[in-house]
Amino acid sequence: MDSSGIKVRIFDMENGLREYDNIKIIRIISKDYNLLIMKDYLPIIGEIEGSIDIKNDNINLSFPKVKAFYMNSNNIFNLMIKEEG
Repeated sequence: MDSSGIKVRIFDMENGLREYDNIKIIRIISKDYNLLIMKDYLPIIGEIEGSIDIKNDNINLSFPKVKAFYMNSNNIFNLMIKEEG
């Protein structure tokens, strides 16, 4: 992986595993908290019922209503989507 960003792995039943490199920001918004994850962010694990945006210069992914688990560690962000609405 290039060290200029975050590697993102997204898994759901519809599309299987998708991977994206050099992501600059991941925004997680729920009713309880709002996170902005960038390179070298602390290790974190959680469950989200809300929205997630994943962005860099070329990629702009948005999951406006999602139930998922996420984990961020060593500049690798994993997202396992349970349900999209």
